Amino acid sequence: MTCCFTGRLDTNVSLALWDQLNDRISALKGGNDPELLTDDKIVFDMQGVDYIASSFIRICINAAKQVQKGNFSIIHCDPFLKKTFQIAGLGDLFRVS
Repeated sequence: MTCCFTGRLDTNVSLALWDQLNDRISALKGGNDPELLTDDKIVFDMQGVDYIASSFIRICINAAKQVQKGNFSIIHCDPFLKKTFQIAGLGDLFRVS
């Protein structure tokens, strides 16, 4: 599943995204609701994103926990935002490029 984002991902936007993302992940899990998505990958494409709130970082962490380690990544990330993820110490949880 690839999610494409643009603009400012502030707290209000993140709250709306949280509900949509949970619905999509539940649909991928299907009726048996496994603990982890074993074969699926989640990619957040950040092309054009110029701001993220801490609530969006929380969304990233929760999404990463829904798949096996290494199956969540953030791509096309602005260098400033990439540094934000690194400062938050999330390099062990997912890849940011």
